[in-house]
Amino acid sequence: MLRFKTSFFLAAVQMLTVSAFAGEAIEQDSKFMEVAQRFQTDFGLSLKRASIDDPVFAKNYNVTALKPEHHDNALQILTWVETELKRYPAEFIQKHGPKNLVLANAYISKSAKGPALTYSPTFVSDRASDSILVTVPTTMTPTVEVLGRGYIHRTLFNDLLADVTSPGSPLALPQWKTLESDESKLENESAKRLTKASNAQEGLYQVLWDAWEFNELLTLAKTDAKLKQRIDIVKALMTSLDPQFNEAFWSELATIPDHQRTICLNDLTDAHSVDKIKADAEIQSDIRKLEKQWGFKVLWEPGSEAPPMPVKVRLEYSYFTDKKLTEFKAFMRMCREQLEIYPEQITKQLNVKNLYMLDTFNFRGAGVAGQGMSWLPQASFAYGLRTFDPAVVKSMDFLRRTIHHEVLHLMDREFSKEGGPIYGRNWDSLNQEGFHYKVGSPGAASSPSQLRFYKDNTKWQGFAEPYGMNIATDDRATLYARLMTAHVADEGRGDQPFLEKLKTDPILKAKADRLIEFFQVLKRDLVISETSLLYSQLEGACPPQKDK
Repeated sequence: MLRFKTSFFLAAVQMLTVSAFAGEAIEQDSKFMEVAQRFQTDFGLSLKRASIDDPVFAKNYNVTALKPEHHDNALQILTWVETELKRYPAEFIQKHGPKNLVLANAYISKSAKGPALTYSPTFVSDRASDSILVTVPTTMTPTVEVLGRGYIHRTLFNDLLADVTSPGSPLALPQWKTLESDESKLENESAKRLTKASNAQEGLYQVLWDAWEFNELLTLAKTDAKLKQRIDIVKALMTSLDPQFNEAFWSELATIPDHQRTICLNDLTDAHSVDKIKADAEIQSDIRKLEKQWGFKVLWEPGSEAPPMPVKVRLEYSYFTDKKLTEFKAFMRMCREQLEIYPEQITKQLNVKNLYMLDTFNFRGAGVAGQGMSWLPQASFAYGLRTFDPAVVKSMDFLRRTIHHEVLHLMDREFSKEGGPIYGRNWDSLNQEGFHYKVGSPGAASSPSQLRFYKDNTKWQGFAEPYGMNIATDDRATLYARLMTAHVADEGRGDQPFLEKLKTDPILKAKADRLIEFFQVLKRDLVISETSLLYSQLEGACPPQKDK
């Protein structure tokens, strides 16, 4: 029997060898009973829970049974498991799937080497009891759902592979291994990851159920004959089990539905989740002041529109609720204090439509602290505060910089024109000879990943942060954000490492001077007052050069 394997697990899970099944019926709760009835009717699956002294599992696992505080999470997991199983052709799960879903808070393998950690998220196929073992974690996160939705398909396929016993089958491991692709020859990091995943039978099958990755895999298969053959083999197996797995079915799997493109993580049925925020006079005052000065709309309440992302970008987001009242209040105050220093000559010209105040803000699979949506006809910007902690100085400093970072992106688009101080070669030429940004410059596209790129390029001078090596606009934005917050950072002690680097790194200083020049031109062209708070804060770290 093949093992269920994934890089996210810290240890292999042994398949159970006993045939008895001692799982207990799920609690007689009305919500569970309703869900259990649907699973039984639609999929032929019985919902059960594992007990600590269950003889079936005791041989191979230390089981932590479900407690009442886990029940909401269990219902949440069952909701999206049900959604994934409904994607299969009618009656397929009844005919070819397991008979039980067995829930526990934790299954810890007794044979695992190293620290005995809970598998989460996890679905483990146990053929002996005709079951899938389901972990219900104590704390739910968006990652649990994102990973878990893929794992349920992976586990079902492992269950099916156990019936492939012919040594001549193309799915038999010796034959399958002859079709493995060499991902090391690929330059794109995502292509490497998908190719490596598809070298495993269950990994390839899992990818087929994610429309984003399925499309990328199909593109790779156009130039990788072995990959195309592996895809065809997996498709052929599923079609042999059920003819409803036809080309129309596979085409639908490769279609990206709207509900996968934009995912709101708020519970929109909770009508009173923001009562305290609405009633907080200080928060509402800060919001009104920002809206009046900038002319934008501050969107913060669950049910507000999703921030506009490019059509091919998967977005997961949530707005704030009373559960994070303290964090939201602290950031709104800091945001108002930082944004109110911008003179109306700038704010009116930027003509920002919305400021999205988000809790979770994930796109392209990564958490984001800020985004300036400068590609829109009417620009907007957003802040994601999931990790913001006002009690931690570094967290405050980071988000303070992020506020100005995103504003500079909008200003860069609006005010930086051809021939200007920071436009094109006037900025790029300040870098050391031989340096290329990761994005948009010759030789940069083949760099493997951002983190690796930063590590490989530590020798270069001239950057306020490694992130500035990504692209020229981020180079300017990271430097600007440091300049704007240099003297208030570290609880007023100042950003001493940056200020020292500004003194010792001539290229960084040259870039700072060029930014100051850009703002001096802006002051002249827009007739901004000499007493502007923006300029006193910016020039406090890097005074403008006097005319020679």
